[in-house]
Amino acid sequence: MSDWSVDYASLNATSSSKLPNPVGFEASALQKQSKSDKSNRQVGDADKDDQHQVALKVKRAWDVAMGPAKSIPMNAIMIYMSGTSLQIFTVVVTAMLFFNPVKAMMQVQQTFSRFESTGSARSQPGADLLTAKLAFIGLHFITILLGVYKVNAMGLLPNTTSDWLAFIKPKEILEYAA
Repeated sequence: MSDWSVDYASLNATSSSKLPNPVGFEASALQKQSKSDKSNRQVGDADKDDQHQVALKVKRAWDVAMGPAKSIPMNAIMIYMSGTSLQIFTVVVTAMLFFNPVKAMMQVQQTFSRFESTGSARSQPGADLLTAKLAFIGLHFITILLGVYKVNAMGLLPNTTSDWLAFIKPKEILEYAA
């Protein structure tokens, strides 16, 4: 007989009874309980279930809050690839770096409303979503900073005195690197 086959006739029934119970198996679940035991257990299970629901909601809220972090490298590559010249594609990419994060920051409450806990679960520790909301806003603010960098690289950001005063001549660039 090969190593990959099992002869069921040779298995002993007494050796299988020595196996440990599977993970998560409770022998007490098979026993009959009185009504008072069931009601006490239901109250405890409801409290555990509320805590589990809150923990799950907070985890999902953090997943949503970290979503903008996934788009930051993509946006950085897009602004690198689009160049610094004034073309329609470059202008659209730069406008996207400003408008999309601002729209998302204006809708923070609607974005996180599905994760808010209600009732007694709201008072549980860890049910507050303020830090997740602040992380969401902070990551979108980083995207806006990428847009400011892009506008500066394109030469559209007025950051010298000659940009603001008409009587000062702009500085002359003495040499260009090719």
